Amino acid sequence: MEAAEKSRPKKAGREAMRFPVFVELEGKKAVVVGAGPIAERRIRVLEEFGAKVTVISPEISEGVRDLWEEGRINCIIRPLERTDIGGTFLVVAATGDRAVNHQVEVWCREAGVLVNVADKKEECDFYFPGIAREGCLTAGVCAGGKDHKLAKSATEDIRILFAEKYGMCGGDVPSSREEGR
Repeated sequence: MEAAEKSRPKKAGREAMRFPVFVELEGKKAVVVGAGPIAERRIRVLEEFGAKVTVISPEISEGVRDLWEEGRINCIIRPLERTDIGGTFLVVAATGDRAVNHQVEVWCREAGVLVNVADKKEECDFYFPGIAREGCLTAGVCAGGKDHKLAKSATEDIRILFAEKYGMCGGDVPSSREEGR
């Protein structure tokens, strides 16, 4: 095995760290399985960031129905089928049913599709961060799936900082060149 193929061993007692990445979602297909409160929050974030969201669920909440009727998302009112995952950039499993969520994760792994499983962080390829936005600034906050209250509090603090210090990208916000994109 070549050196480049070897994985670096984990440090004793340390969980794998997640690398923060900003991904272009504009026009990319995202499937959300489930349509309850957690799924609805995920749907709204994905739609806000430009993903083409399809919700697949036997039942949908009033909020999800409103998004569908406004033409902001697509809905398929039935259980997920394995073939629904094909050609999808990412999938969110948020059904409230552990067995269904796990099956979604298995199918996504087999298809090589990124998956977020709302009820089991160990099955997630990515997390949904707390999002703070102000003008051209966007920050994502994550506590590694361990402390949602801490992440929420930190996100709120960053929102306040952005609004007070930078406003609508005025002031001392660095240009993209200075950020080192």
